[in-house]
Order: sequence, then structure tokens, then C-alpha cells
Amino acid sequence: MVEINKNPIAEFKDMSLAFGGIKANSNVSLSLTPGLMHGLIGPNGAGKSTLFNVLTGIYQPTGGEVFYDGKTIAGLASHDLAKNGIGRTFQNIRLFKELTAIENVMTPLFNVSKTSFTDHLFATKKYAAEEKSFRQKSQELLDLMGIGDLAEVRADALPYGKQRKLEIARALALSPKLLLLDEPAAGLNPTETQELTNLIKKIQHQFGITVLLIEHDMRLVMQICDIIFVLDHGELIAQGKPQEVQDNPKVIEAYLGVAE
Repeated sequence: MVEINKNPIAEFKDMSLAFGGIKANSNVSLSLTPGLMHGLIGPNGAGKSTLFNVLTGIYQPTGGEVFYDGKTIAGLASHDLAKNGIGRTFQNIRLFKELTAIENVMTPLFNVSKTSFTDHLFATKKYAAEEKSFRQKSQELLDLMGIGDLAEVRADALPYGKQRKLEIARALALSPKLLLLDEPAAGLNPTETQELTNLIKKIQHQFGITVLLIEHDMRLVMQICDIIFVLDHGELIAQGKPQEVQDNPKVIEAYLGVAE
């Protein structure tokens, strides 16, 4: 069993979430260690995306507590958590389709703008300088993801695999300390998946970022994750290093079932 870090960047303590009488998560306790790559796996309907939605303020837990950077996140909205260092992508890509690639990456930056409405209205030098810095940072992130030459292309005109990369670039715009990736390899072919795997490792190494990854591609998970958590029917049934989890009888049963 992997030792739990004494100062986790995020922590769930007996967290539960129920919709009516249906429990999506039940008494989940886990910690994310700063700087490591964490995998979150489990069969469909296991409660993985629900856990993401709790950590990003979309849902409020009905039991237990959730902490980020040592403080409870109770009552905090998604935009507050984003400003405080939690970035995420979604299982179903959520881009501003009518905007260009670079405009998509710039959008969250304007949420932390230090210029006033008057600066925007009259296009002051202060506003121009800020917009230039936002555009430069966004271009650098697009370059990092290997799509810098597509900066002025509309998001809906990009191939699916490049839209996935664009969403990750946008998630990195506010320089998060914790990056949540919800099935980033979904819909990608093997070549694209390997390319994405290398990019995720590069991002983690370059920024020293903590990553929590939901993914059904077990080869990807086993290749890059330091710690893996396994959910089944909303409950945490296993955690540990990749090989430990892979050999765990509860995990094998959850994925493959057992003979009658």
C-alpha cells in the first residue's frame, strides 16, 4: 500500500454524494500527493466523474469533507477553485466552438484580469498590454501541446484529437497546481493515445503539477501513474502502485466478475 502523504494537495474524508436514494460516491477517503500522477479507474458508473465534479465544486457532497491545499472546499464555486489552482478537462469536450484555438485558451485568463471595464471599453494601454501577455501565454501553451500553428483556427474546425489537446491547453491557462483529466484519450487512435501519454508526462515534469486522471485505457494508466485508486459502485475498493492494483483480487472481480 502506498503511504499517504502527510500534506496532500487534495483529500477526501469519508466523502459521500447521493442523488435522491442513489449513492454516487459512498464514504470515499483518499489523498493526492503533490507532484505525483494519480489514476482513478473503475467500471462505468463507478462514480469517477462524480468525484471530479465534487472536487471542482459542481456538486456539493452530502456527507464527509473534501479539502484542497489544506482548506475545505465546502461552498466554493467552480470558478473560485479554478482561480485557486484546480484545472480540469471533461469527458465530453467543452470548447467554445465558434472561437479560435488561441481565444479558447485566453478565455479563462480574462477571468483573472487586473484591468477595469473602462480599460476594456476604451482599449487603454493597460488593457492592450494585458491582452498581449495573455495571447503570448496562450500561444506558448498551444506550442507545448503541438498545435501552435493552429492558433487562429476555429475550435470546431480542428480534428478531434487536436480538440482534446486544446482542452488541456485551456485547462493549463491559469497555471493550476492540480490538473484533473477526465478520459483524455477517449476517442483517440493508438498513435494519438501514445502521443497524448507523452504530452501528459511532459506537462507534469515541466510544471511539477499534480495530476488526477480518469481513463479506461489501462495501458496508458499503468504506464504513467504513480498511484492508482479504484472505485466500484461508488466505493473505493483499492489503491496502490500500478502492479499492486493490477494484481488485487477485488479489482479483477470488479472488472471481470467472478464465476458462479
